[in-house]
Amino acid sequence: MSSLPISKQNRLTHEEYFALEQAEDQRYEYLAGEVFAMAGCTESHALISMSIGSALLNALRGKPCRVYGADMKLYVREYDNFCYPDVQVLCENGVHHGKYVENPILVVEVLSDSNESYDRKKKFEHYRSIDGLKYYLLVDQSCQHVELYEKESKYRWIVTYPKDRLVFPSLEIVIDVEDIYRQVEFNQTNQSQS
Repeated sequence: MSSLPISKQNRLTHEEYFALEQAEDQRYEYLAGEVFAMAGCTESHALISMSIGSALLNALRGKPCRVYGADMKLYVREYDNFCYPDVQVLCENGVHHGKYVENPILVVEVLSDSNESYDRKKKFEHYRSIDGLKYYLLVDQSCQHVELYEKESKYRWIVTYPKDRLVFPSLEIVIDVEDIYRQVEFNQTNQSQS
């Protein structure tokens, strides 16, 4: 996340933040009044995000859930944070506000060199404050590797590294890991390291 030069004295309100995005036709993350410009993504990132979203949409057909891509803002109330997960799923306890949503059951982030540390640490800290969140999925774009964090209790998350299938028990769905990486071409150097 790269910082937009806005001084501490000039923190933005939510309304000013929404107006800024609309006026500049640019996406920004918002954290307690400060805004950060969002970087573009690679082809692999885009393919993986779309594949995950499509797989979730198909698997959840007929269930009272909605799947959103990276254009829908998520509001994390405890941290006064608006962000753009790569994919998120809202079910019965999700809250829809038109410009943003709250309380997803599943959040997916596709990792890149520029965001991996942030997604693993600070962003996951923020996401863990969401009461209804049960799953946090990190997807590597440089090799076929996924990490699925599942909430066991408010302060305990269990991580698994599925090779074949992602199982989401409370959603009653299964997704093949191979489907996530459809059409992605890995760099041979990265692939030999995994």
